[in-house]
Amino acid sequence: MLASRDWNIVIGSFPVLAEGALVTIYLSLAAMLGAVVLGLVVALMRISKVKFLDRTARVYVSFFRGTPLLVQLLMLYYGLTSFHIVMDPFPAALIGLILHFGAYISEIFRATILSISEGQWEAAWSLGMTRPQVLRRIVLPQATRISIPPLWNCLIDTLKSSSLASVVTVPELTRQVEEQSAGQFVFMPYFITLAAFYWAMVGLMGWVQEWLEKKLEIPGGS
Repeated sequence: MLASRDWNIVIGSFPVLAEGALVTIYLSLAAMLGAVVLGLVVALMRISKVKFLDRTARVYVSFFRGTPLLVQLLMLYYGLTSFHIVMDPFPAALIGLILHFGAYISEIFRATILSISEGQWEAAWSLGMTRPQVLRRIVLPQATRISIPPLWNCLIDTLKSSSLASVVTVPELTRQVEEQSAGQFVFMPYFITLAAFYWAMVGLMGWVQEWLEKKLEIPGGS
């Protein structure tokens, strides 16, 4: 059984854990925004008629989807010191998350853009629209709506994967729990609390997803 004393210790650490949770939320939101922007840019590169852009995007997606996020974070924070490039923990973690999930999100956007029928492109071109205008006015609004369910799942993964920032010493929630549990020699209560924090944050994101799907009347939405 878990002693009530252990839970009292965890409760006493709540201010520290709350600070860590705020860092997690800030890191995750910044990473989500950056990954969505990068993913859209890379998706447009993938469907570009310019071979150099397409090939560059392919290499980027292949590397960041084909290697673990943990390895990428270690390369950014520790590996770059071999080239005399020293990054602070937070920027290293943020860049790592953006680059990693931007690759996945780019494939979501690419697939949804390509799902828009050729007929709509042709109709827009017949009206004298340029390719950028067709993308901006017709294709991207539809693709964004269609992409919400898979995109949101990827954003939830971004939130959960932000816990790996603890490896590069970012003082986010997981790092704070690791330090508090090791210092107090209280483990399971801290880990249960950590899981509860993430469960609550992911649950909130799930509620927002359901609201968006109902608001936009997305087929298959919850």
